[in-house]
Amino acid sequence: MRKKVLLGVLLAAAPLTAASAQDVQHFLARAETLIRRGPFALLSPDFYRLKSLVEADGNQLKAEYARQAALHHPTAFCPPSEDKPRVSKDEYLTALRAVPAARRATTDTKDVLRGVLERKYPCRA
Repeated sequence: MRKKVLLGVLLAAAPLTAASAQDVQHFLARAETLIRRGPFALLSPDFYRLKSLVEADGNQLKAEYARQAALHHPTAFCPPSEDKPRVSKDEYLTALRAVPAARRATTDTKDVLRGVLERKYPCRA
């Protein structure tokens, strides 16, 4: 029984990990469509897909940070230990829009989020 439950959890989580790190061009197109909808965007399944994508990117970056910190290697960013790192939607969208149009198709959303975290939580030497 436990194996079936674990298998179910893994299968449910698989689409989230496979869908993470979308290119900026497609993410922004989907996000702009939702922004135009205003509060009705919450009724769209795409809103929750994009939210899950950003959360998956954040979880991957959190795992990378933990792995590097455990090995005592330098990390790309240094979040405060007393608080969970937070990035507002405005900060994130501004960073996505700052990616040059020519590079949006080849830049991953996870890389943009990493850049925001690097600027917001720099490591002190």
